Amino acid sequence: MSATLVIGGGVNGLVCATLLARAGRRVTLLEQRDAVGGAAITRELTTGFRVPAAAHDVGPLRADVARDLNLNTHGLEFVPREAWMTALDGHGHAVTLWHDVAKTRASLAQFSQADADRWPAFVDARAKLGRVVASILPHTPPSIDSPAPRELWRLLQTARQFRALGAADGYRLLRWGPMPVADLVAEHVETPSVAAALAADGVFGAMLGPWSAGSGLLFLLHAANQCAGDPRLVWPRGGPGALTAALVRAAEQAGVTIRTGARVAEVLSDNTGTRGVRLADGTTVDGTTIVSGIDPKTTYALCDPMTLPSEVRWRARNYRTAGTLAKVNLALSALPVVPGADREQLATRIRMAADVDAMERAFDHVKYGAFSPSPWLEALIPSLGDPSLAPPGAHVMSIYAQYAPHTLREGTWETARAPFLAAVLETLDRFMPGVRSLIVEAEVLTPADLEREWGMAGGHIHHGELALDQLFTMRPLLNWSQYRTPVKGLWLCSAGTHPGLGLTGGSGANAAREILARG
Repeated sequence: MSATLVIGGGVNGLVCATLLARAGRRVTLLEQRDAVGGAAITRELTTGFRVPAAAHDVGPLRADVARDLNLNTHGLEFVPREAWMTALDGHGHAVTLWHDVAKTRASLAQFSQADADRWPAFVDARAKLGRVVASILPHTPPSIDSPAPRELWRLLQTARQFRALGAADGYRLLRWGPMPVADLVAEHVETPSVAAALAADGVFGAMLGPWSAGSGLLFLLHAANQCAGDPRLVWPRGGPGALTAALVRAAEQAGVTIRTGARVAEVLSDNTGTRGVRLADGTTVDGTTIVSGIDPKTTYALCDPMTLPSEVRWRARNYRTAGTLAKVNLALSALPVVPGADREQLATRIRMAADVDAMERAFDHVKYGAFSPSPWLEALIPSLGDPSLAPPGAHVMSIYAQYAPHTLREGTWETARAPFLAAVLETLDRFMPGVRSLIVEAEVLTPADLEREWGMAGGHIHHGELALDQLFTMRPLLNWSQYRTPVKGLWLCSAGTHPGLGLTGGSGANAAREILARG
């Protein structure tokens, strides 16, 4: 039996490797780090404090992936989260948006009766549109030149769902995608901090501001993700690393061989296709099928340029991967005091921006190669729901800070790291007064760190910009969106392929299906 090699032990790589092994393939997974998991790891920040190092929660896992891998039998347990997010305005007001519509209406009514009245219609429309977009997530994008009958049938099914929306919602779907997310949320919400918290779904991890055209599409993709899985189940007990541990057990049970500390330096191929990989230490590993769970830009750079058409080489070089999101991890001696919010409201995603325009001003800086001195923040205090992460009475906080460029126009991150952390903490202190006095330890991960430590080209957490020209049939490249590459035997399964977007396992599952059908 010929060997199948999977490059990269992130969530998608593990999912793909496991599904291939279950189908009878002999699979070896190669991971450059000392441990698998990619962004889904939990590690000790300082003695007694464990933080989600990169991603601060998961997915939600796509329902079919969770079901097919039976991860609950491998020890995966989620801490349900009944709140969707809490918005802070920096003036002592906290508005929590719950998965329960009635509860959210009551929360909004304290600040705006108009928002409370419009909320049910807004979330209903968001869910309807999200379900239509979600219908394409489990399917391989169709061929542009010669779509197969089954591909046309799947598109027809989505078209029927679109038609079933009716005229009003169908028009809304066509409008929302190209819109700036700032305009989108302004049509439904007037409370500034809530509008900003919602708009964050349209710019998260992207080189987009809330007034950028097309940010509405990213907002819709997040809605689709929540329809494809259970949005309450995004925190594995023990942190994202617990998801990795369950995936490893599933992979090993299926017969996958996992090798860590094995960085792939080159994909080896000849005129018949792939024949293995060369590792950084010079050793070679044979394999006739190679599946890359690392980002497409890096994968194509590992190939012999002579095996790639010149147009593909050009497109791969120009695939946009400019990271804008930094990560800050904190160990805290106590729970921060947040005016207007209780423990239950803090046990969810906490988004901090005074209004949409404040987010746009933060975006202005990264366009010119600088970090924002007043970034918008999303924080999670996972120790509220999972006390095992910190000593009694203490807590950990995971923060996404946007915007920060991969490469600074002036200076380097070695000298800018401390000023950036100071900017994040100063911003955080405006929303959580006194939090700086609670800090036991702090860690900053810039986009450059994400590239160096996790191999994400450009430090982009989505393995490539989620924009109109890099989605569906164009993700990652036009004519090469079906997980195949021009190199026979080389496949892609990372978040840089359809559908991407978060630790859902969707790209890995889709790729495994295509490899088994065609590979």
